[in-house]
Amino acid sequence: MGSSRFPGKMVADLGPWPLVEWVLARTAKAISLDKVILATSDKPRDDVLCSVADRLQVEVFRGDEDDVLGRYSAAARAANATTVVRICGDRPLVDPAVIDLAVKEYCAGGADLTFNHIPDGNENWPRGFGAEVLSASLLHEMAEGVDDPYHREHVTSFLWNDRTRHHIRPAPCPVNIDPGFAGLRLDVDEQEDLDLLQKILPAPDLAVSAEAVIAAWRRLGSETDAFPPERST
Repeated sequence: MGSSRFPGKMVADLGPWPLVEWVLARTAKAISLDKVILATSDKPRDDVLCSVADRLQVEVFRGDEDDVLGRYSAAARAANATTVVRICGDRPLVDPAVIDLAVKEYCAGGADLTFNHIPDGNENWPRGFGAEVLSASLLHEMAEGVDDPYHREHVTSFLWNDRTRHHIRPAPCPVNIDPGFAGLRLDVDEQEDLDLLQKILPAPDLAVSAEAVIAAWRRLGSETDAFPPERST
């Protein structure tokens, strides 16, 4: 709730549902996950997020607002997790099938971290659909050994900072989700991002698929000059 660029964004509405409900309800449909946990801060302003999680019967873990890495690690320990799937709260359109693709790629082995939340190389994943997957042991190792405040805030940035040392691999992006370029943003960082999602989905549906979102985005681009398909929004 304390976002500096979009204060209170997690209870901003997309259709009749707040963003936090989009994230939790859609994540819970991923068949590869044993448990979903809302890892939020212990600040009173985040009580409203916990209320939504309680209503959806999603477990809650609360910790330090600034030490997000420590909070993730502590949540994973509390759940006795062996594998952790990280989904940021700014992804209302996170797709359960896309989460499952990331988990499947991780389980195939050979990577410290597998992802499909951002584009990489020839994999043009739109921002907003996917996740990062890593072992709980690696998460705990970072939480115990990494001191840099930037890495404490951004959880996996320590791994991304040195890809020669850490094997990070994207899951293949299906053709029906690939927008054809690497800059499409469908997450919510500022009000204008939410405005775009409302234009793409004038009649929002909590069950909308990533494929349907991309199809709606393409239709929007064909009907207006405001958001053409090639725009890196």
